[in-house]
Amino acid sequence: MSEEEKVNQIGSNTVNELVKNDKYGHLIQLYLKKDPTRYYHTPPYYRIKKYNSIQKGNKIYHVNQDVAVCALNDDIYSAKLIKIYCIKDPSNTFIPIIQVQWYYSKQDLKIDQKLLKCISDKELFFSTHSEYLPANKIQVGIKVLTFEEYSDLEFEEETIFFSRAAIDLDSMEPRPNIKLWKKSCVCQLPQNPDLQMIQCDECDNWFHLDCVELQDQDITKIDKYLCPRCNK
Repeated sequence: MSEEEKVNQIGSNTVNELVKNDKYGHLIQLYLKKDPTRYYHTPPYYRIKKYNSIQKGNKIYHVNQDVAVCALNDDIYSAKLIKIYCIKDPSNTFIPIIQVQWYYSKQDLKIDQKLLKCISDKELFFSTHSEYLPANKIQVGIKVLTFEEYSDLEFEEETIFFSRAAIDLDSMEPRPNIKLWKKSCVCQLPQNPDLQMIQCDECDNWFHLDCVELQDQDITKIDKYLCPRCNK
């Protein structure tokens, strides 16, 4: 029996079993072995089609859009929507499936505790880890800005994040390495937008308050700040 003949023997029970066991990747790969552009002329008649957008409720989501997604463990994660499929089975049931590529967060990194000070709670790290999920797992659209764009925001929003590095899934470290990130302050560590900092009016560099022995309440009393180097 040829591979095509084997695939054409897929029945509704097989589909239901894959869906029941959250095997959406297997389902897609099974159908992609067939010609995705036409119906087969021997039963059962299945069809898979790719789309550039999908509607959930009154929201439309597009391929390459960043989204919050409910994973199969029911936790909410950030991801990029990279593919949208819809499978039509012999009973004319439509099964919409998405493929997402995950972002990782601060909690996932395996780095020195001292360096965690540089990482924001709103910072994301893009990965090569992808997964197939039912389309109804999409929760809401999010925005992933650059570090500079995020730093310029006046107000923090729940659905806005930023990224300045990807993640190496073997080492679980950022790429590029944190040591290569732009540094500031006397501690020579990268900036973290979550931490209060003060800018020197002379050299324009930024400094962590605790690194220059300042408190939050001190900032309102300073008209012109000079860092330790410029104040010599």
